[in-house]
Amino acid sequence: MTSVTVLVFKNLYNHQKKWNSMDTPIRHNTDWRFSTLTSWLAATGACAYYADSFLNLTILLGINVCILPLLLYVIKHPNKHVLPMAGCYFLLILCLLPFTSTSLVFIHLVMFTAVFSPHFALSRFVMAILGAMLVYGACHYDTWQGDIPWLMFIVWFFFCVTNWFISRKIVESLNMHYQSRQNYKELQATQQMMSAMSAKQERRAISRELHDSLGHKLTALSVNLDFAKRTAPTDLQTMLINCHQISQDVLEEVRDIVSTQREDKALLKEVIESICALTPNLKAHINIDKDSAYMSQDSTLCVIRFCQEMLSNTLKHTHATEITFNVTLEEQHTMLSAEAFHNQPETVLPKPGNGLTGLAERVAQFNGHFTQAIENQVLINTINLPLCQSNHSHANAEVIQ
Repeated sequence: MTSVTVLVFKNLYNHQKKWNSMDTPIRHNTDWRFSTLTSWLAATGACAYYADSFLNLTILLGINVCILPLLLYVIKHPNKHVLPMAGCYFLLILCLLPFTSTSLVFIHLVMFTAVFSPHFALSRFVMAILGAMLVYGACHYDTWQGDIPWLMFIVWFFFCVTNWFISRKIVESLNMHYQSRQNYKELQATQQMMSAMSAKQERRAISRELHDSLGHKLTALSVNLDFAKRTAPTDLQTMLINCHQISQDVLEEVRDIVSTQREDKALLKEVIESICALTPNLKAHINIDKDSAYMSQDSTLCVIRFCQEMLSNTLKHTHATEITFNVTLEEQHTMLSAEAFHNQPETVLPKPGNGLTGLAERVAQFNGHFTQAIENQVLINTINLPLCQSNHSHANAEVIQ
């Protein structure tokens, strides 16, 4: 038993790096507690029922009690500390084998393959299953009087392997459903943002018309009335004073309307926050220049696509728990810079896939460029977009004085 256990764990740690790069990270939030607790209770009850002594009963119950919090932790945090959790669970299963003769203990082996099926390759599970069966056979060989129950071993082996395939496909299907739902919500958030951006640009266009036409004419009228009241006969001065005051009040209302329509609603930050809220496994820090409200609709959409791609890549290819977005306007609002980085150390630049290639092409359409660099083991993704000065000329103009 000892030699088999040492070989299994030696192989386990030799492939630690490979195992940690999971094939199918669990991103959905399906609750497996009920089915897991049911299986645990069945295995615990069977072990307790078939225990042949009080000492064995105490040991079996103690080991099963240690397994329960481990299972609950894995269910709540399916992508954290995968290798230590798998190693501890497998070791506890091996500890159960010498103290019970019932084959129902292999329920734990089935649970082991189900819980960790997304993370480890089938070849590793085959080695673990065979190792457990060898330990079980070595511990209970004398009780079988030389007649080894090969059929039982074959049935449990194929049962565990089949369970690996089924569990893996279930997780992949749930992940696809989760990703589809997230993409749909991201699309809705983007559409809402674009509608709000279009309405905002229309309101600002109206405010500019008020400033350029009505505002200037009201100013000219107020100047003429002020001159008229100073030179008019005494019997007309009261009426001209009232007219001048009315023109001043109307001019003040126009100023209020223009100022209101130019208020910064921070639409870009709201949309990015709503997209980040759809990824509960990733905490987002968002820093956006307040002048980003004056960006064009195309530039804003490009930033949103950049943030979406960075979120997607971080979830798919890393174990990061935090991501940071910085959006700034530089060189007197003629250049937009957006960068994103996560908290997992990186040493090698990732190979561009379809997503990053499409993002680079999108940015190139606006005469910008997309870059990736590693600084102090931090992977920094950056886009730089030149902005037309006309996009900001009205943003920096003062309202009617």
